[in-house]
Amino acid sequence: MAGRPPKPSALKLVEGNRGKRATTKQEPDPDYLFDLTAPQWLPARAKLVWEEVAPQLSRAKLLTEVDVQALAMGCVAIAQYRAAVAKTGEDLIKSKVELNDEGKEVVVGEHINPWALIQSMTFKQAMVIFQQFGMSPAARTRIAVNPQGSLFPNDNSQSKAGKYFQT
Repeated sequence: MAGRPPKPSALKLVEGNRGKRATTKQEPDPDYLFDLTAPQWLPARAKLVWEEVAPQLSRAKLLTEVDVQALAMGCVAIAQYRAAVAKTGEDLIKSKVELNDEGKEVVVGEHINPWALIQSMTFKQAMVIFQQFGMSPAARTRIAVNPQGSLFPNDNSQSKAGKYFQT
């Protein structure tokens, strides 16, 4: 049985390192994603989700070049979830109908609407992916953003350059 996945150092910095565990010095620091064009392979409905979500994540500085595939999978899940919600409608339970000997329809049982199952599965998929981006109220409660300030301030304020560079 595997334990919790390690928390990225950037997230430890933002949230605070409550466990006081050492941070990784060689952790990748991918570039922010500036080209917010949806991947070509995304279905049309998933591209619409991308066009809603990608700009929001970009403005929040949560979208990097290496996050494209995860975001794309989340967009597919949301698009499928929306389609399942529309197909399910109010009918969570479906009646099984057969014809009797007289040719009349008779309800012989009930079963859960298959679209409700798809709705549930795609909801779970989307939540797993989008929580990684802090896109739920609970995920955001663990994040507190502390402004970094400038590395090279032009005024007489305290320089943080020494923290990042040996001077």
